[in-house]
Amino acid sequence: MTFYAKPDQTYKEHAEAVYTAWKETISAKRPLIERMAEKYNFSAERFLKGSLLTIAFHDIGKMIEPFQEMMWAIIHNKSFDKKKNYRHELVSFSFSAKYWSLINKEVYLSSIPLEALSVVGHHKSLNSDLTSFTRESVQDPPQIILNGINEAVAIAEDLFEREGYILPLVKQINNHEDYFKSLSNLIASGFISKGIEKDGAEKCRAIYFLLKGILHYADWYGSGKKSVTYSVTKEIPLVIDELKKRCNKKRIAFTGLRPFQEACGRHSGHVIAAAPTGSGKTEASILWALKNIGEMKGAKIIYLLPTMVTANSIYERLSDFFGRENVGLSHSTANLFLQNNSSPEAEEDRWESRRDVLFNQSFMKPITVGTVDQLLTAGFNAGRWVLKEANASNSVIIIDEIHAYEGWTMGLIISTIRHLSSLGARFMLMSATMPQSLQQLFSRELENAEIIKDENLLNAKRSKYFVVDEFIDNALEDVEKAVRADKRVLMVVNTVKLCQDLAQTPELSHLNPVCYHSQFILKDRKTIEKKINNANFVIATQVVEVSLDIDYDWLFTECAPPDAIAQRAGRVNRYRDPKRDSRVYIFKSSEKGEKVYNQINFPNFLARSFETFKNASNEMSENDLIGVVEKVYRDCRIENSESYNDAIQQYKLSQSNRSMIFDSRLKEDKLEVTRQTRYETLSVIPKCFKDEVLKLTPLERQWYEVKLPLWYVLKNKEEDNGITFCDMDYDSHIGAMFTKGEQLSSMII
Repeated sequence: MTFYAKPDQTYKEHAEAVYTAWKETISAKRPLIERMAEKYNFSAERFLKGSLLTIAFHDIGKMIEPFQEMMWAIIHNKSFDKKKNYRHELVSFSFSAKYWSLINKEVYLSSIPLEALSVVGHHKSLNSDLTSFTRESVQDPPQIILNGINEAVAIAEDLFEREGYILPLVKQINNHEDYFKSLSNLIASGFISKGIEKDGAEKCRAIYFLLKGILHYADWYGSGKKSVTYSVTKEIPLVIDELKKRCNKKRIAFTGLRPFQEACGRHSGHVIAAAPTGSGKTEASILWALKNIGEMKGAKIIYLLPTMVTANSIYERLSDFFGRENVGLSHSTANLFLQNNSSPEAEEDRWESRRDVLFNQSFMKPITVGTVDQLLTAGFNAGRWVLKEANASNSVIIIDEIHAYEGWTMGLIISTIRHLSSLGARFMLMSATMPQSLQQLFSRELENAEIIKDENLLNAKRSKYFVVDEFIDNALEDVEKAVRADKRVLMVVNTVKLCQDLAQTPELSHLNPVCYHSQFILKDRKTIEKKINNANFVIATQVVEVSLDIDYDWLFTECAPPDAIAQRAGRVNRYRDPKRDSRVYIFKSSEKGEKVYNQINFPNFLARSFETFKNASNEMSENDLIGVVEKVYRDCRIENSESYNDAIQQYKLSQSNRSMIFDSRLKEDKLEVTRQTRYETLSVIPKCFKDEVLKLTPLERQWYEVKLPLWYVLKNKEEDNGITFCDMDYDSHIGAMFTKGEQLSSMII
């Protein structure tokens, strides 16, 4: 009889493919394994033996009657009631635990069967309540196929022999074991928590995510019949050629690498980089990354940004440079951006359709671009945290626009930096406006970090600054004159409502401004983002501040925190043409804008910013702007904020509550968020698109989603087929507007 692991792979074929992928993965991750073994005082050789155990027995549970019956039905295009199946991981757990017990007696690794726990959770999440195995908790145990078990054990023995090991002999196989009960009793007995306390929480977590992460690599690559592509290489001259091409495309003279870029490319280890917009930070980070992954004998590159828009932009740049097959994209709507029609079915049934999604979500590509949130969730044991930690621990990690986060998110970032840097990850933290207080915080957390500044550009001037003691809606005549004089004009305001009002006011609407803010459905927002580069007149909220490669002549902006003003000003005369008439006009912020930016509960924060700008020179360099930042923030150290310290504690508590290794449940703890907001929002679909959306797939529906305040949704929602529609006025050029005279919340940007 032929036994199958997958419809297109016999058990033996799958075992061989997984073993080959395991060998490739071990080769790539060996430096990390050796670092961890030294740090936590365990035998690297014993770890490899345990890792081999996981791949040798992860699918032995498929040698049961219901699973093989299901394979036969799929292969022969017959129907099969999947409710009659039994999760094979539970059976595999039982066998893995028996062999672990014998191996662990020979050479000790851990007091708990981390290998077996890796196996039982290699498809479904593993939380302490075993909610992924609810069906099996009430099912009778399946009948095992003895011939199949014997074949699987023989294959495992052969794999062990190839590695120079001897697989211990399990003398008796219990054909009547309750596999769910065995696992449930192990957890309920407190055996796991006691073992973790004995061995050390961090050590157990590290061994677990390495074991399970490597198992995922081997299983996924083996299932796809692909060779493991772990890291990238690129010669420095090719980086320079790429930079030259980019400059030529933008009609900028290329005279070679800047001293700042050369300094980053020479440095080994952590970097704190301060360089203004347009300084070539992205290329500098690539040069740094390539040098450091080489020194780490092949590591991954993870590039993290504050927003999905900026992540999409950097993804495109790095894909052009390294090849799209080597670069992953990870954020909440990445699948839409990549146009990947994935299926929610189990990965063993839908491997081809899910492979890229899985790889992108778990940092498995040689390079991953994403929002910082994708890394921070690992601290809550959420999502594919095991793979994220296994990959991030052996990565160079670039966090761009590091200044852009509030206290809570910064607390999580610092916790993550502490954890991953202790395991050998290297960090590059970049910002155009990094006050001394932040530099000092990062320097304390990153041992021997080098602070590298682009001194030439920091001392350069790009625009004249004019502070106007009026509100921005009094400047409409000046804005109209500037646009008519063929100036490329950018207006930035602090609320969506004002952005929409200005775009519709008669004085400006006839100039056909592009209106850009967060309250568009994704489909329209993507269209608008493509138009911005070529638009002569844009009215926007602060969504334009971060990492967009746009270039304007004049900026009219409401006052904001000085680091935000510096970011907005970076969209003007981006490449510092000394002959260009570039100007920045700063107006008083409205009272509603003050509420948006009262991030640190600092009274009259924007008023203080406005006064500081009034007292500054109208010909400020980038360093002068940083000086304004220092003055405004001098009494505000983020590490002293309550939210920052609460986040540090929550990071520890989330892991402790799950015995370090168990997965979180969906929305288990409302405090486990990567960003705090003062109001709750919900993604909904404007009711005007209802007929169109009901015909679409779940993935396609996301193009029509927009986030609105929860209070408004609760008053105006309508459910249909599990989809939440919401009554609102919607215009593809203006965005979402409340109906019935209600005003769009000033807290939304």
